[in-house]
Amino acid sequence: MSVLELTEKDLKSQLINEMDRLNREQLLLIHQFVSRIIAENLIDAVTGDWEAGTINRAAIQKAIREHRSKHPYGESS
Repeated sequence: MSVLELTEKDLKSQLINEMDRLNREQLLLIHQFVSRIIAENLIDAVTGDWEAGTINRAAIQKAIREHRSKHPYGESS
């Protein structure tokens, strides 16, 4: 079976199993990669506000809340 055919749940499980075998430096690289993806998602969420000139602390906090509600920390599907 191709990795592209895995369900989200199976893919998460496989990734977790693979990460268990990585060393600290490799885990730090993965952490940086994931952090960048999250940051890019948040930037995308406030782009409209930025372009409209209405970016502010409230818009940023709203984007963070919306992201966290869609991607809760510590939950596995």
